[in-house]
Amino acid sequence: MKRVLQALGKTLSQSILLVCLLALIGIGNLVTLPAQPVYAAGLYSTQTQQEAKITDPAESFDAVNPQEAYDEMVKTAQNPNKVEKVYEESLEEYREEHPPEGIIQKIEESIEKVTDSK
Repeated sequence: MKRVLQALGKTLSQSILLVCLLALIGIGNLVTLPAQPVYAAGLYSTQTQQEAKITDPAESFDAVNPQEAYDEMVKTAQNPNKVEKVYEESLEEYREEHPPEGIIQKIEESIEKVTDSK
């Protein structure tokens, strides 16, 4: 009988030790998991702040009238020919601001990159 009680006590103490260990691991997981989204949000916010640029500093938010812009868009959307004309104008402005690079310019840039890196 004494051996049975010793074996039962040993098994009981091992079970309690196992339950405490599992509880400790579970609490550790609960503490570390919520911190991971915080790190991701911090990384995202710093990247967006570095990439943010002011396109036209002379234009402020107060100078923009949202109602006028909305009315202009509605008038443009009602006439399909005008939509195409506005698109072509904006495409032309974009091409003037961003001319396509020629093959020679690309080759010169790649040569400069190769020679500067040595």
